This record gives sequence, C-alpha cells and structure tokens, in this order.
Amino acid sequence: MSDKQARAQRYAQAVYQAMLERWQSALDQVQAVLSKDRPLYTLVMDGSKDFGERAKALEAALPAGLPVEVVNLLKLLLQEGDLELLPEVAGALSRVGSGGAAPLKAEITSATELSDKDKNALRAALAKQYGDDLIFSFYVDPALMGGLRVRVGDRLMDTSIASRLAALRESLTSVVR
Repeated sequence: MSDKQARAQRYAQAVYQAMLERWQSALDQVQAVLSKDRPLYTLVMDGSKDFGERAKALEAALPAGLPVEVVNLLKLLLQEGDLELLPEVAGALSRVGSGGAAPLKAEITSATELSDKDKNALRAALAKQYGDDLIFSFYVDPALMGGLRVRVGDRLMDTSIASRLAALRESLTSVVR
C-alpha cells in the first residue's frame, strides 16, 4: 500500500470510528431514557395505541441533538414492533465496529403468511443451529406453492413445492434427451 493510500485509509478509519462512537452514544442515551421512564416505555410498547401517538411520545422524550438517522431507526423499530431489540442492535453495532463477526441474516420465504407460532418455532430452530445472533426477515412468495425457502448467510435450504417440481422436470427432461 502506498503512503498516500495508507494516509487515506487512516482518515477513513477515523471517520468510521467517529460515526460509530456517535451512534453508540446515541443508542446508549435512548436506552437510558427508556429504562428510567417506565410510563414512556409502557406507552411506546403498547401496540394497541396509534403509531403516530407512540412515535410522538418517543420523539419528545429523546435527548436533543440525536442524529436524524438514529431517530429514524428508532421510529422504524417502533413501527415494526422491534423497539425491545434496541439493546441487541446496540450490541451488534458494537461487535461489528470492533471487528467482531457481523450477525447472520436469516431470510425465510413461504408461500403463505406464517403464524407467529410458526415464526417463533423457526426462529428457535435456526437460533439453535446457527446461534442467537441471527437477524430474521420473513417474506411471502405464492410462487413457492408450499414449503419454505430458508437462506442463512450463504446457505440455502429449499423445501418448496416449486423447487421440487423444477427438479422433477429437470430429471424427466434429462432422461428423455
């Protein structure tokens, strides 16, 4: 690496570290606010309340000067019902920033919407196999016709009817040729 590239790399590393520290500090501040203010926590976690009302209450309680991206992340977590994951998000950010392994993504695609019970069972089974540091995403693709397509990191497990039919079609066409 040339001296010019090495200097550029040091600057980039300093910027990255400063951004990471800013985010970590902001997330720690938000966690402190939520842990100290139980009525606020109860209100924002109450899914039966209007999202706008909960978002306004959360935003009003946030420390001044939080980066707008952090506020947007908090609103997204709130909207998705994942605000309780804030400590895990902060921990994962810290691990990624310190060079630790990034959490694996687990993408589960089904032909129909899965029930919460089914989603929880899949989460538990995959966490047992791959560890607790998974980030889950659930999708619906009617083209699967049934079964599941599960991708964890670079591994794919496809038990869908569509893939079984495609394999059968390939097998039949290879015999006929």
